[in-house]
Amino acid sequence: NNGEDPGFRRVRESILQFAKTLVVRTPVSWVLFRKIIQMFAQQSKNVITFSEAKAIGVACKIKGEDIHKVLMFYHDLGVILYYSRIKNLQDKVILSPRWFVESLGKVLTLQGRETYQTQEMWDILRKKGILIKPLYVAVWRECEDIDPEGMMELLVHFHLAALVKTEVYYDLNAPQYFVPSVLPLF
Repeated sequence: NNGEDPGFRRVRESILQFAKTLVVRTPVSWVLFRKIIQMFAQQSKNVITFSEAKAIGVACKIKGEDIHKVLMFYHDLGVILYYSRIKNLQDKVILSPRWFVESLGKVLTLQGRETYQTQEMWDILRKKGILIKPLYVAVWRECEDIDPEGMMELLVHFHLAALVKTEVYYDLNAPQYFVPSVLPLF
């Protein structure tokens, strides 16, 4: 374009050149895997096991030993969630990250869940920030696909909760977690 400023042209060319480096060549088998995973997610299948993911991968002509790489690739893109280093989640592939975040939020937001368990447990959580096992098990009981302990491990992994030992609840053997995000700001 004759009327274009040379500086703008250089910037545009630099951006286009940089954009070409962002393209990740993805094997067709991996793309097919993603499409199948998305079909499951659209059918309200929120979680599959690692074995199921591996079977889908093998059906897509992905080598069994490459499934972990494929899962990590799509985890990094935000398509799925796969936490191979978290004990209670290492066999789970979360197909709907949104569903998972909403499930975690059931405890963190505290809205509409007050009928689960006793008022005492809710008061301990709201006033002291201590989440007791009977409460998080009750709140997350609808999330059948993921064990409540897996949810807690993830909160600890991301430093949103910490395992503590207190005497605020009568059952001293019940696991307790400090969740500072639920405390009032004043």
